[in-house]
Amino acid sequence: MKAYCTYCSAEKNDSEKAIPAIDLYNSHRISEVYKWSQEKGLGFLILSGKYGLVEPTERIHYYDHLLKPKEVEPHSDLLASQIKAMGITEIVFFMSRLEKDPNLQAYRDCITKACIKSNVALTINVIDFQD
Repeated sequence: MKAYCTYCSAEKNDSEKAIPAIDLYNSHRISEVYKWSQEKGLGFLILSGKYGLVEPTERIHYYDHLLKPKEVEPHSDLLASQIKAMGITEIVFFMSRLEKDPNLQAYRDCITKACIKSNVALTINVIDFQD
């Protein structure tokens, strides 16, 4: 399965109960990439610094965690196992420019390492999103 993927966002719905990931994140970028995946009939994943790769309907709880460089290696192991379990064969990763947000480097490094570990093709698309 080919999947579109983007990273999580700091802005979230502060619901006290678990809700679908697509409803948890308040992000124009996530909504746009999700819409594009639906238009193409592709899978969609959100790279969470806490949960790994999350499908849009997966119910998760609110959290506040920014992926740090020292967490990239172990987190990429989690992602690689999730990629294999989901049967993903290719990932198209959408992100903003690193110049806009240097914290994105850890997310880029993590998805890159995970795809190498799981022998999955990765394309990175850098787009100037609103958020």
